[in-house]
Amino acid sequence: MIAWPLALPETLKMKAPLGWGLASLACFIVFLFLTFPYGPLQNRLLTELRRASGWEVRASDWSVGFPVAIEWHDVVITGPTTMGAIPLEAVRTAVGVFQAFGGQLLLDYAFQLPGETKAGDGRATGSVTSDSWSLRGPVAIEGHLQQMDLASVLKPYVTRGKIQGDFMHRWDSAQGENAVLKGEGTVKFEIKDLAVERIPTGASSMLSLTFGRIQAVLACREAACDVTELKGDGEDGSFTAQGRMLLRQPLQQSLLDLTVTVVPGAGFAQKAASLSLPPFQPGTPMTFKLVGPIASARVAL
Repeated sequence: MIAWPLALPETLKMKAPLGWGLASLACFIVFLFLTFPYGPLQNRLLTELRRASGWEVRASDWSVGFPVAIEWHDVVITGPTTMGAIPLEAVRTAVGVFQAFGGQLLLDYAFQLPGETKAGDGRATGSVTSDSWSLRGPVAIEGHLQQMDLASVLKPYVTRGKIQGDFMHRWDSAQGENAVLKGEGTVKFEIKDLAVERIPTGASSMLSLTFGRIQAVLACREAACDVTELKGDGEDGSFTAQGRMLLRQPLQQSLLDLTVTVVPGAGFAQKAASLSLPPFQPGTPMTFKLVGPIASARVAL
């Protein structure tokens, strides 16, 4: 004869609350996905991006992701600089749900450049954190660049080159105007197979330069960046540089104060005349100062 109710094994008694908890969590995630106000969220993200950076973002369409993510497609970014528009295949942002409930912002992002055939290349990924959705108070951003094509974002000055690197920056928006420039952070990157065209040098421009590899490390604080490492080598020779850069808005007006040592190759020696420099002897080091705004830097011996 079977006694009723059945006596459950101890393992089932322990697993039952866990099962209900997992089921409740799954229901919560599903209802959050179905009812989250994605439209207002994507409008808010674009508005805050324009306000904080001055960049204008246009997209052909957008879609939602799981559990709380938005993806824009065929994006064009236009900034307050002399550079042209930057095309992006897709931009994806994912919001930290639990931080959002507490009034904080945790935003993971991923940018994808068009035309990349190798998986993972042409991507910028990272996160933005803030104590509020209005980006008031402390803000931090960090990111990683994975083999991004510089020709896509720095036309017409760059025709070829891939960059990989990492960056982080922190600032307090309560500091008022240009608060981002007054923050602190670091930038470290490496560029391979770089070809540069029409570098502005005052009223003229020099011919193209080609480098197989360029490495740089910058440490920024209070609107000034210390260039602790900047070196490159390639067909046109090699160079090293150290010094400071005082940040200004727009960024092309930032002031350079660099000491540069160049060991020219045969190709660069022929191009030196466009800088009004004395003749370079291939293989002979020469040191000079590079000073003034980035857009119109001048050479001082």
